[in-house]
Amino acid sequence: MNSGSFDGGLLGLTNWVGNALMPILAVLILALGIFKYARGYHIEPYIAGTMSALSVSGLLRLAEVFASQGTGTTQYWAAILCLANWVGNVILPVYGGIEIARAVLGLGGFFERLYIGDDWIRHFVAGGACLCVSGLMRLMEHFIAAGTAGVA
Repeated sequence: MNSGSFDGGLLGLTNWVGNALMPILAVLILALGIFKYARGYHIEPYIAGTMSALSVSGLLRLAEVFASQGTGTTQYWAAILCLANWVGNVILPVYGGIEIARAVLGLGGFFERLYIGDDWIRHFVAGGACLCVSGLMRLMEHFIAAGTAGVA
């Protein structure tokens, strides 16, 4: 692709927005939210703005990867595999760790100061379930990879 073409310019703009502008904007929105929170305002709109800016960045990167994979059913299959990989290898372990940390804090009585009746055992079960599902997905991934290579 010619660097002086319209397509090249559009790709450069997309890369600049996705890799530079939106993450910086997300940090600035979050910094403003922390400043406002210290003054007694609610932080939720700023967190939503931060997540939106990061989502735009992620969606631009996703569109770039999606376009580079070609067309047809292989593109959709690759997207489903990437989504399953992301959920199993990133989201579930992180969320499981968060739930176990919430359970430990709840068991120690931390949440009793915030609100009565935190069900700490539910957090242990949810955290363990997340880690189990993540482990099972990794195990299936291993068996599928070993199966495509043939029996040794």
